[in-house]
Amino acid sequence: MAIEIITPVDDDWEQICRTDGQAFGFDYTPAEVAELRPLHDLSRFRVAVDDGQIVSMAGSYALDATVPGGVCIPMGGVTWVSTLSTHRRQGIMRQVLNAVHDDIDERGEPLASLYGSEGGIYETHGYGVASNSRTISIDAKRANFRAEYVPEAGHVRYMSGDDVVDTISEIWERFRRCRAGEVSRSLVEHDVLFAIRGRPEGALSGAFYLHHTDGYAVYRIDPQWNDGQPAHVLHLIQMVAVTPEAHAALWHTVLNVDLVGEVRSRIVANDDPIGFLLTNQRDVRTVSTRDNIWLNVRDASICFGARTYRTTDRFVVEVDGKRWA
Repeated sequence: MAIEIITPVDDDWEQICRTDGQAFGFDYTPAEVAELRPLHDLSRFRVAVDDGQIVSMAGSYALDATVPGGVCIPMGGVTWVSTLSTHRRQGIMRQVLNAVHDDIDERGEPLASLYGSEGGIYETHGYGVASNSRTISIDAKRANFRAEYVPEAGHVRYMSGDDVVDTISEIWERFRRCRAGEVSRSLVEHDVLFAIRGRPEGALSGAFYLHHTDGYAVYRIDPQWNDGQPAHVLHLIQMVAVTPEAHAALWHTVLNVDLVGEVRSRIVANDDPIGFLLTNQRDVRTVSTRDNIWLNVRDASICFGARTYRTTDRFVVEVDGKRWA
């Protein structure tokens, strides 16, 4: 039977989750299937169906992206890109992604983006690496702030309960509007992330939230008691700071959490200045670097036209598309 590319409906959601889990090597629990459903507009998804079975899929989120200068433009955040191993190398994923890209174009979104599970796939679909991130490790027992950067005490507090989602969503919106490349997040997404992060994950604790007027940090603890010589590993999940003062205060707090031996994070920007705040920059050890956001410019005139600059000059960009022809 020929492969059909269709737009799924609500009744397809459980099969979408099952196929995605099979492709990525895990199972969604019934609770996760229900929890994730409000995040996804299935009219933005396309699935490949073979004899009644969903064998490949991709979709997108409706996002706003901040471009240099602070203007926000619509963007399709491509997600759930997966194909069953039984249906690889048959051109099915290309058909599915082409359909998703067509939908993004029809919605007037001049930009598509994604996080790549693999680094060698997406150039063939018109994407290029737009940003990188690094994994860092800091020996918390050795790291000390330079005297001139030690923040005044009292500006960072723990937060919990019903106010967390509203607080972080307000700060995130301020942050992403002043950081080129960041994207909007709906209140529903913040709500779901809060629920997911609140649950322990293997040996890791549920998430702890630190709040500053102009920022927040989220971390989990992997307890390492070491026969009375505690050296927990603090996994920093997210650090959001609108101002340099918030950045310094949050990092200072994270590096001084009791019983922690190592602070580790996989989401640190290459230009994060944490090393310059310490007396010894070598205390910040870069474990690895990797691609972060991939972009597919659907309408170059809109994307470049929305950018603003701090100088008046002429800037010409030629786009021929030959690389992905």
